[in-house]
Amino acid sequence: MTEAWVAAAVAGIAALFATGLYALVAKESLLKVLLGLQVLGKAVTLTFVLGGVVLNDVGRAQALVFTIVVIEVIVAALALSLMVNVYRQTGSLNVRAIRRLRG
Repeated sequence: MTEAWVAAAVAGIAALFATGLYALVAKESLLKVLLGLQVLGKAVTLTFVLGGVVLNDVGRAQALVFTIVVIEVIVAALALSLMVNVYRQTGSLNVRAIRRLRG
């Protein structure tokens, strides 16, 4: 395993993580926030895969990745169901629309 390949992979993962974090924090639409959360999850998954390859422990990395994928699916399903309810109540998926919901 060459060090240049690992450095390039780390740079790509860092760019993916930064993109996901920006979409999670700076966007006004709930759909874009959810997509940012999914991109963040994929960056974490790639980090575990890269760590498993570098440390020659691919089996353990695979187990962690499968666990992360299952958790991501559950989070996405829950977030989508919450977005459907927000849309039914407010008529939009704007983040500011949630602030208008008071109990």
